[in-house]
Amino acid sequence: MSPDEELSHLSDEEYLIFRAKEQQKKDPCAAKCWMITAQALFPKNFGIQFEVYQIEKAAKNVKEAAKCLGVLLREFAPEPVLWREVDTIMSALRQSTPDSQTSFLTYLFNMLPKDVQLAMVLSAAERSQDTMTRCRLMLLLTTTFPETTAHHGLQLVESLLAAEKHCPGPLNPFRRMLVCDLLPRLLQTHGLEVRPKTLYSLLSRAIEFYVAYVTTPPKIMQGVLDGDAKIDDPWQQLFIVVQLIGWNLGWDLASGFQSTSNREVILQKIQSFVEGGARLGGPKGEGENNASTSTPLTLVEAFIFPECEREESVIVPPKRSRSSLDEDPTIPIITVSRPTPVGQAVTPVSGPVVGLSVTAPGGIAAGGLSQALTTAIKCWDLLNSYEQLRAEFVRLLESLGTDRWWWLRVFTVDVLIYQGRLAEAALELRHTLGHPVHQLPTTFISTNLKLASVLYALNNLSGAAEAVLEVVGQLPGWVGVGGLAGDLCVSAASNRRHLHVLALTRPQCLQFATTLLIHALRQRIIVDRHMDDLCIGHLITLLQYEWPKYMSTFEEILQIIRKQGGFSYPLFYNYITTPDILEEFMFLATKEGGNLQMDIIPINHNTKQQRTISTRGVDRDLKHDFKMGMKKLMLRSSEPIEGTIITFLTREGTLVHQNLM
Repeated sequence: MSPDEELSHLSDEEYLIFRAKEQQKKDPCAAKCWMITAQALFPKNFGIQFEVYQIEKAAKNVKEAAKCLGVLLREFAPEPVLWREVDTIMSALRQSTPDSQTSFLTYLFNMLPKDVQLAMVLSAAERSQDTMTRCRLMLLLTTTFPETTAHHGLQLVESLLAAEKHCPGPLNPFRRMLVCDLLPRLLQTHGLEVRPKTLYSLLSRAIEFYVAYVTTPPKIMQGVLDGDAKIDDPWQQLFIVVQLIGWNLGWDLASGFQSTSNREVILQKIQSFVEGGARLGGPKGEGENNASTSTPLTLVEAFIFPECEREESVIVPPKRSRSSLDEDPTIPIITVSRPTPVGQAVTPVSGPVVGLSVTAPGGIAAGGLSQALTTAIKCWDLLNSYEQLRAEFVRLLESLGTDRWWWLRVFTVDVLIYQGRLAEAALELRHTLGHPVHQLPTTFISTNLKLASVLYALNNLSGAAEAVLEVVGQLPGWVGVGGLAGDLCVSAASNRRHLHVLALTRPQCLQFATTLLIHALRQRIIVDRHMDDLCIGHLITLLQYEWPKYMSTFEEILQIIRKQGGFSYPLFYNYITTPDILEEFMFLATKEGGNLQMDIIPINHNTKQQRTISTRGVDRDLKHDFKMGMKKLMLRSSEPIEGTIITFLTREGTLVHQNLM
C-alpha cells in the first residue's frame, strides 16, 4: 500500500494537520505553510486552530501563541482539550517558584487582553470540580484583577466558609486561605459592603486560626495545611486583620493597631478608651453584640537570696524597671531563663550560666518575654474588669471552644500566680494533676514545678517538697540540655515577690528542685531551729549542685556544727564529693579545727554491718581510716554532680521530705 493510500482514511482537515506535524521537525517553515493553508481552507475547525497554537507555543512565539489562544477561547470555548490547556496555564500562574515552562505560560497569559484574561480565570474557576482548586482560582482572580475583589472576594469568603465545615478544626487550608490570603486584601477594598455581624465572625475565625497556629507544634501542622506550613510573624498578621476589621466597623481604636512594635503602648491606648467610656464600636458596629524545636517554659514562684548571701550575689532585678519596682513592692520581679538551644554544647554546671535566648515561630525573644507576660496579664485584667467587656469576652471564648485550649488554662493559673492569689493557683494545679488525661511528661513536670513553687511561697514546705520530688522522679529519662538559670534567685527586700520563667530542661528543673529544697531546709534549720544532723546533712548535699553559690549558707551550717561539737551523717560518704566541703570537714576533725566528732565515714566489721567512723575517742588506725576515706571521696570529685544529686533525691527523697514535715 502506498503512503497516499495509507492516509486516504483521513479527512481533509486531518490530512493537513498530519502534513504540518510531519514537517515540524524537518522544516518548521514548511509546517507553518501547511497550517496557514489549513487555516484559510477551514477557519472554523478547532483541530486546525489548536494545532496552529501548539506550533507557535513550541516555537516560543509568545505573541502569536497568545493571539491564537485568544481566538480559541472566543470561537471554541466548549472544547475539553482547550480547557485542559487552560488548566495548565492556571496551574503555572499559581506557582510560587516557576520553572522555564511555567514562566513562559505566565508570559503567554499576560499577553492576552485583560478582558480575555478575566473571562479565562473566571471560566476556569466555574468549571473546576475540585473545591480547593476553584478557591485558588477565585483568589487568583482577586489578586490579578483588584477591581473584582469586592464582588468575587465576598463570593470566595462564602465558598471558603462552606468548604471548611467538613474540616475538623481551625487549622485547615481553607481557613488559612481565608485568613492569610484573602482577608488582608478584601478588607482594604473601598466601597466594601459587609454586615457587621459577618465582620465579627471573620474576626473570630482569624483569632481562632492564629492562636491555634502559634500554639500547635510544627510536627502536628505538617500535612494539615497545604504547602509550606510556616507563616511569617503570625501575631503581626493577626494585628493587621484586627486593624482592617476595626476600620471597616468604624472603631475609634482601629488606628491604635497600626504599629505593633510596642504592645504596652497599645494596651495603654485601649485602657484609656475604656476608662474614658469610649465606644468600642463606631457607626457601622452599633447594636451588634458579639496564644519545636524551642524549649518549653513555665512560670514559677522563685526565690530571694537569704540576707547572708546577698553581698556575694550579683543578680539584681532588671535595671530598666528597677525604679518602678522599688516604688511599688506589690509588683513582682520577673526574670526569664535563656537556655542553650538544642544541639549546642552543654554548659558545665559548675556555676550559674545563662545561655542564648529562645525564640519560636511567632514567638518573642526571651529578653522581651517578661514584658509580654505582664502586658498579657494586664489585657486579661482589663477584659475582666468591666461587665460589658467581660460578657463579650466570655462569649468570644465560648465561640472559640477555648475549653480545649490547654495553654489558656495554664495562662489563667499564671495570672493567679502573678496576682499573688496563690491558694487559688494551688487549687487549680491540684485539680489539673488529678486528671490523668493531661499527664504528658511536659505537662506533669510543669504543673508540679508550679505547684511546688506556690506551696513553698505559702510556707507549706512539706507539700512543696513532695511536688518537687515528683519532678525529680521524671528527670533520669528527661531529655534536655543547656545551662542553668542565672537569676533563679535575686537580691531584693525580703517582702518582695520574685517570679521566674523557667526552661523545662533537665539542668534547670533540677536546679529549681535543689534551690527550693535548699531554701526550705535552711528555713527549718536556721529559722525554725530544727538542728537535726540528718536535716543538716541533706542541706550540705544539695549545696553542691551550684557550689559555691551558697557559700555563706554553708558557713552558717559549719557554725552550728561547731557549737554542737560534732556531726553525724551516714549518707555523707555516698553523696558528698565537693573538694571544698571535704576539706572543711577534714579540718574540723583536726586539733586546729576543734577535734570535732565526725561520724561520716563508713567502716565494715566482720558482722558485715556498716557503721561510721567516729573521729573522737578512737584508736589511731580508725583515724587513719577516716583520712583515707576522705581522700577516696576527693578522688570522686570529678564525677558529674548532676547525676549525684538526682540519685540522692531519688533514693533519699523520702528522708528529705520527712525533715520538712
